[in-house]
Amino acid sequence: MNIAVARPASTVVVVREAEGSRIPELLLVRRNDKVAFMAGAYVFPGGRVDDDDHTRARALGARNGAASRFPDLTLAEELPYRIAAVREMQEEAAVTLTVNDLLPIAHWVTPEVETRRYDTRFFLARMPRNQVARHDESETTALVWLAAAEALERCLAGHIMLPPPTWTTVKRFARFASVDDAIAWARSTSIVRVQPGFVREADRTLLTLPGDPLHPTLAGWDVPEDTRFVLEEGKGWKPVPA
Repeated sequence: MNIAVARPASTVVVVREAEGSRIPELLLVRRNDKVAFMAGAYVFPGGRVDDDDHTRARALGARNGAASRFPDLTLAEELPYRIAAVREMQEEAAVTLTVNDLLPIAHWVTPEVETRRYDTRFFLARMPRNQVARHDESETTALVWLAAAEALERCLAGHIMLPPPTWTTVKRFARFASVDDAIAWARSTSIVRVQPGFVREADRTLLTLPGDPLHPTLAGWDVPEDTRFVLEEGKGWKPVPA
């Protein structure tokens, strides 16, 4: 089997406090039904790191020997991902961030079985004051702000599709009572490279995460409650007991 190269990408989890409450709300955009990757799914804004992002990173410069919170990168190698994240937030959600607004939180790689693969760095950012997010009407067709618990409920009810990396990230944020709690976690959490497993059985297709009985765990990985997902026709991936 020819394995597609995983292309560098960035995604941004933007949080704000719900009106009249400290509970964090997450910004999610719905992928256009016509796009080739994750059509119709609700995801965090993001996209590929392109050549211009690398060009801008070289122009800005960074301490090449300094360590990133991504264990496999230096700060200089991380900078193009930050620049791509800022650009994608503007393009997909009309939100203006700076590279310094971003906190690294996760590293996900698409399974080898997929024909389109991405090596994606996840960042966290607080929603800037006096800005209004809106979707781009091209790659995305809707934008919502949801508390983590509500997003999970909508997914289980079949109202929205959350891919496993999105589901896992949203569920982590359900633990936080405030945006400050989420940011404190982001500053200290361990970041490991997570590549889900892909299992085809006679009557179903499964995706597994490290820590599942079918998938060895990783050192430093905070094993989530849900480590196994089943693909439901027309409904995307849903968590199932391991």
